[in-house]
Amino acid sequence: MDKNRIWAFGAALAIAATAILGWTLGISPKLNEAKAAEIQRAVVETQNIDYESQLATLQKQFDNIGDLKSDLAALQLAVPNAAEIPAFVTQLDTIGRQRDVTLTGIIVNDAQSYVPVVVAPPAAAAAPAAEVESTETTGAGVSATEAVTVPPTPAELAASLAPSPSPLVTAANFVSVPITVNVEGSYGDVLEFIDGLQKGTRLALVTTFSTKAAAPVAIAPNPEVTVDDIAPIAPERVAAQISALIYVLIDPADPIAAG
Repeated sequence: MDKNRIWAFGAALAIAATAILGWTLGISPKLNEAKAAEIQRAVVETQNIDYESQLATLQKQFDNIGDLKSDLAALQLAVPNAAEIPAFVTQLDTIGRQRDVTLTGIIVNDAQSYVPVVVAPPAAAAAPAAEVESTETTGAGVSATEAVTVPPTPAELAASLAPSPSPLVTAANFVSVPITVNVEGSYGDVLEFIDGLQKGTRLALVTTFSTKAAAPVAIAPNPEVTVDDIAPIAPERVAAQISALIYVLIDPADPIAAG
C-alpha cells in the first residue's frame, strides 16, 4: 500500500469520524430538542383546549348568573336564616285578605332540630329473578318462550320514590318551627287560604287542619235594633285551626343566627 492510499484512507476515516461526532454532538441533540419541543407543544395545545372548554362553561354559567341570583333570593325568602315571625304574620294577613278569611290567632312553638331522613335498604326479595318465562305452544306445535316482566313490589316502588337527603342540610343548621294558625271564613275560602299558605313566599308545610262551626258574633244591646235587623251568620262559615311547619336555614357565618 503506497503513501497516497494511506492518506486517502486516513482522510476518509477522519471524515467519517467528523460526521459521527457532528451527529452525536450537534445534530442528534438538536433533533431530540426539536422532538421534545413538539411533544411539549402538543401537551400545551391539549391543555389550551381544556382551558377553552372550561372557560366556555364558566362563561355560560356567568351568563345565567342573574337567574341564579334571582333563584337564590327566592330561596332565601322561602327559608330565611332566622324565624322572622313578623314578616310571616304579614304574609298570613295578606293571604287572608285575598281569600276573604279572617286571621284570629297564631301560636309559634319552640324550634325543632332537623332529623335527617334515613333511607332503609330495600328488603331482599325471595326470588331475585326479574322476569318469568312462560312457554306457549303455537299452532304448528312449536314451543315459543315469552319473557313476562314482573311489576315492582310496593316496597321496591317506595324505595325508588324515597327522598335523597342532602349532606349540606344537618341538624346543626336546619330547624323547623311548628306554628298553629286560627282563621275564620267559609269552608271553601279556608281551603283557598291553606292553598295560598303552602304556595306563599315563605315555605310552609301544613301537617293537619280541622274545622268547626264559627261561634256567633256577640252584638251589644241596642233598643233601636230588632231581631229581624240582625243578619244571621252564614251556616257555611267555619273556624279552622291549621298546624304547619316553617323552616330556618341557619347561616354558620352569622354568630347571632347560629346562636
